[in-house]
Amino acid sequence: MRGRVQRRVATLAPHRNLGARRSRWSAHRALHSWRMAALAAAATASLFSVTACGSSSGPAASRLYADPDNPLFAAAAQFKAHGQQAGAADLRALAETPSGIWAAGQADEMQTVREATQAAAKAQAIPVIVAYNLPYRGACGPFSASTGPSAAGYKQWVNQLAAAIGTGDDIVIVEPGALPDIVRGCLSHAQSTERYQLLRYAMKQLGALPHARVYLDAGNPAMFSNPAPLAGPLDQAGVQYGRGFSANVSNFQWTNVVVSWSQRLEHDLGGNLGAVIDTSRNGRGPYTGLDNPQWCNPPGRAVGPAPTFNPGPAGIQAFLWIKDPGASDGSCNDGPPAGQYWPQYAISLEQNR
Repeated sequence: MRGRVQRRVATLAPHRNLGARRSRWSAHRALHSWRMAALAAAATASLFSVTACGSSSGPAASRLYADPDNPLFAAAAQFKAHGQQAGAADLRALAETPSGIWAAGQADEMQTVREATQAAAKAQAIPVIVAYNLPYRGACGPFSASTGPSAAGYKQWVNQLAAAIGTGDDIVIVEPGALPDIVRGCLSHAQSTERYQLLRYAMKQLGALPHARVYLDAGNPAMFSNPAPLAGPLDQAGVQYGRGFSANVSNFQWTNVVVSWSQRLEHDLGGNLGAVIDTSRNGRGPYTGLDNPQWCNPPGRAVGPAPTFNPGPAGIQAFLWIKDPGASDGSCNDGPPAGQYWPQYAISLEQNR
């Protein structure tokens, strides 16, 4: 059974108690039992799950891959076993929708990426892989911050990721938030210089893969109301080695706002690159209430448009669920640590659809 990447599952106890669950090792052992339950629940339906989200005019494989190891399948089984049929249905609906598989420095992640790539290829589908392991990751936001590997270690990690993807027909999102950290001044000059070099290295190595569709993250309209200042940094970071950029990753900005913003940025980049937009949780737009930070597990949000290729607007190559709606943003608004699964919040996103 293959390991998970950035997928820890929160308990089904009331969510106000989730932040004080247990150590990482205990959580990892608990997650193993959840995985076993997920596979048992999924076995009655199919060996793996692929959802046909995409237009016929998209890439050769026009379906996106839904990971059968998504912990929401196990959560759905737990809810069903406790007689909570509506919650179980909501969780299963989310789990069956293709979402990103995050590689963030876990020990078994290369095996996970390799096996997901291979399973997707057999199903003639496309997985979404998110590379998220830079040194000083999350400099502008504390909840997913990490010192990460050294510069040399990161290059080795990128090489391993490229090898795991190989000839796979994968969508690869490169380092959400990394470029915005530079532009927003959250890194020292030396750190910024190093990050530009590492992003360029990642884009060049991953962009050289024969079938991968690689996108460098550009942030979102809440970070930069005017996207024009991003064009130079994106170019310096190697966006030209890929298909374009990603926008709104793990955020809640309205789809039409992000579309317009992305089109302006595409123009500023010369008009020969495209964009993919994360619509996983923007069905009700950004939170404007009093809870802070407003982007971290905000209440009252909803899932957004389903993942699809070629959704219509010029220059927008796909709507994707890059962020898995089941994963917490961090220890805020009663949520568990970043990346840990939170079934109650996931249910609220589905019910508010």
